[in-house]
Amino acid sequence: MAILITYPKRKIPVYWRMRLEQMTDVIYFPFRVLEPVKLRKEDQNRVRTSKALVITSLFGAKTFINELKSLNTSAPIYVLSEKIAKLLENKVANPITISPVENRASLATVLKADAVKDTCWLIGDKALKYYGDFAGEKVVIYRNTWDKLHESKGLKIFLKQKITMALVTSASNFDRMYEVMTKVDSNEYKRISYFTLGRSTGEYLRRKGLDVTVPETKTGVLEQALSDIYKTEKDK
Repeated sequence: MAILITYPKRKIPVYWRMRLEQMTDVIYFPFRVLEPVKLRKEDQNRVRTSKALVITSLFGAKTFINELKSLNTSAPIYVLSEKIAKLLENKVANPITISPVENRASLATVLKADAVKDTCWLIGDKALKYYGDFAGEKVVIYRNTWDKLHESKGLKIFLKQKITMALVTSASNFDRMYEVMTKVDSNEYKRISYFTLGRSTGEYLRRKGLDVTVPETKTGVLEQALSDIYKTEKDK
């Protein structure tokens, strides 16, 4: 029996790693490979001339720091969470504003309230389809990819362990997990209790008839999801 967390182990707070690992086996496997994108000149210019930049993920922030920060050192950066802000602090000169709630709609509301114009959203390719209604330019700065090597590693998880609970971080994350686990057992995925970080992923899983728990709070969603997993395991 084991809990599967489809999120990098290093990004899970040590406190929660210790608590969960004291109760049962915990496997950390993201079901994704993130890679920075080499921007075209027109996209570089969009970043360079924007009056405000928006970053919605930790890997997006890391990519900006390592690859793009020299393009624009003055525009305010709007971010989705305190974790993203902390990653950027002391690494960039740009002023940083944190969304009061960890979702895209809240961030868009902040931008509108601040009357921000010439906005540039720095996002991943899988997220692009969710930003059509948001004002401003969208520049894909990293890709969420997958390959045979990681598929093979994922397959070994389900060959060796019976997964009872899984923290799933996105729809594409689940799709890859589903593709791998059904090669071992076509019905095992139906018996897993799923936990998500957001409502959109939760609804995606519910439409498939799966048991899903979504954080009730809109901030600190990772910690809330880990707490829900801990309580569920403890109450068995």
